[in-house]
Amino acid sequence: MYIHENEQNKTPRSITRAKEALGTNLQVTRIRVSPGESLTLSTSLIEGPTSPPIILDPEFAVLIPPLSVQELEGLQRSLCTEGCRDPLVVWKEHFILVDGYQRYAICSSYQIPYRVVELPFSDRSEVKSWIIANQLSQRNLTPEAVSYLRGTWYELNKGPHGGARFSSAHFEHLKTSEELAKRFKMSSATIRRDAQFASSVDLIAQVAGDLARTAILTRSKKVSKKEVISLAHTAKRNPQAVRDFFRSDQGQQNSSPSCFKPALHIQLKPGGLVEVSAPEDDKIDGRPGRVHKVGEKTAEVWLRDIQTMTMQLHTFKHSSLISISTDERPALVEINARINRLSDLAELDPFEREILNLLERQVSYTPTELAYLKLIEEKYSDSCQKTSLHRFEHELD
Repeated sequence: MYIHENEQNKTPRSITRAKEALGTNLQVTRIRVSPGESLTLSTSLIEGPTSPPIILDPEFAVLIPPLSVQELEGLQRSLCTEGCRDPLVVWKEHFILVDGYQRYAICSSYQIPYRVVELPFSDRSEVKSWIIANQLSQRNLTPEAVSYLRGTWYELNKGPHGGARFSSAHFEHLKTSEELAKRFKMSSATIRRDAQFASSVDLIAQVAGDLARTAILTRSKKVSKKEVISLAHTAKRNPQAVRDFFRSDQGQQNSSPSCFKPALHIQLKPGGLVEVSAPEDDKIDGRPGRVHKVGEKTAEVWLRDIQTMTMQLHTFKHSSLISISTDERPALVEINARINRLSDLAELDPFEREILNLLERQVSYTPTELAYLKLIEEKYSDSCQKTSLHRFEHELD
C-alpha cells in the first residue's frame, strides 16, 4: 500500500491520520543534502515486496561500507526474529535503492516484509552525497571507512580546481575541503588526504576486485593508509602484484605490501623520476619531478612552478615520494640521451652547459626548450657523431 505526501517542511495531517490507522511505522524522513539545506521529503509505505521492482545500483552500493561477518550475522538474526524495522530508501523518480542494500538482500532471501521510503533527488551526485552523509551519521565505521567516505564526498563535490560545486550563505566562500573540514571539525589537509586514500582504494578495487576494497575498509587485510596509496601506485605498473597480495591466504594476510616493492632509499636516485604525494598542497600534489639529491630521510626534488615556469627545488620525506620507472616515459628517455651526448662535449661554452643543466632537471619540455636543445645539437653535430662512435668502439672493446 502506498501513501504519498509531497508537502515540505511540516508533517501533513494525512500522514498523521495514516500513522493513527497503521500504527507508528510510517516515517517522515528529514535529511541534510548539503550544508545549510534541510528539507522534508515525500514518504511512501510498502508492506512487503511489491511492484515496481527495486533497482540495485553498483555505484550507490559501493558507497555503503560493508559489514563485518559478525555484523552481517547479527543483522540476519535481527531481521529474521524482529522483522525489518527500518525502511529501505529508494530514489523516487527511478525506484533505485539508495539505502538498505544488506537489509534488502536478506529480506528478499527470507521473504521478510519491508517498508520503503521514496526520496526525490535532482541527480546521481545528490544521491551519492546523501548516502555518504547518511552513512557517516549513523554507523560505527572503521577509521578507514570514515576516511574513504569523506574522501569520496570531497571528490564528488569539488569543482575543477578544488572549489565547491554547491554552496550556501555560510560556506559560499570556502573550498570544498574547507567546507567539509568545518563540517567534520578537522583540517582541510586531512580531507585532501582522505581524498587521496579514497582514490587509491578505488584504483586497487579496479585491479583486484571489490573484495580488495572490502578487505581494506573492514581491516580484514592489515594494510596502512600509506601502504594503500603505495599499492595504488604499484597497481598502475604491476597490477598482478596487487592482485596476488589481496588473494594471499589467511596465513599471509599480515605480509606487507613492501614485499614486492624495493626500499625507498634504493628506489630514489639522483636524476630519477618521482611522483609527489602532498594532499595539503594542491599545487604540487600528484606532480612528477626529478630527484636532485637523496638524504637519509628526505630527498630534494626539482618541480616546475606552473605560474612562473621556473624550476624550483623542494624537500620531501621519502614517504611522500613514489618512484616512477623511466620505461613509462620513452620520450623523456630519448631526450635524456640527447642531453647526455651533448654534456660529454668538452667544447661547450658555459651558457650552453647551463642550458643543459636546466633541461636535466625537467620532466616535460616547452617548445622553446626543445628548440634550444636542437640548436646546440646542430652546432655540435659533428662532435656528437664522433662521441657516439667512440662510445660504440669502447663498448665493443
